[in-house]
Amino acid sequence: MFERFTRNAIQSIVLAQDECRVRGLALVGVEQLLLGLLALGEGLAFEVLSSRNITLSAVRSLLNGSVSGDTAAIGGEVPLAAPAEQVLVQASLESVELFNESTGTEHILLSLLREDAVLRLFDKLGVSAEELKTEVWRSLLTIRLGACNEQQEKALIYGQVGRLYYFLGRREDAVYAYKKALSLPGGQVYSQYLDQCPGVEA
Repeated sequence: MFERFTRNAIQSIVLAQDECRVRGLALVGVEQLLLGLLALGEGLAFEVLSSRNITLSAVRSLLNGSVSGDTAAIGGEVPLAAPAEQVLVQASLESVELFNESTGTEHILLSLLREDAVLRLFDKLGVSAEELKTEVWRSLLTIRLGACNEQQEKALIYGQVGRLYYFLGRREDAVYAYKKALSLPGGQVYSQYLDQCPGVEA
């Protein structure tokens, strides 16, 4: 399952296991996967979480005494609980759906945003899961835009950015992205989306 995972993604899982050892937990849960992303201290998921003031210490404080599970002796391998394993499977699917070549920490975060236990934590921290998801998508699109040289691919990415901004209600930004797409080969399809934003000048 981990063949496509980046070094950072794998390291975050190792750090999640470390969190379990400290707590004496027998299995890695979805909460520990989140702690692993924060303990890593780098990567796109960490940057997005940090931008919303979600810190390792804050999440640890919320989890103190709130995570149930069998205890285990400190040391040794800590296996994944079924929900955590499913999160990592879904992370792989997220990377495929986003046309990314590898599964990174950002895909683990996107997958965690489907989990009720994690959503409750973010709610307590006053952070919108939709904002986090949007920030991950925006960052991935920006990275792809900077890396691609093919004009038609750039048109596609600008169109995706436009759709993202449109659904966020940021019509001026959407119009700007659509017009950038229209200026490139293959971007003419986005004229229909531009028509959804009447009266807005980029």
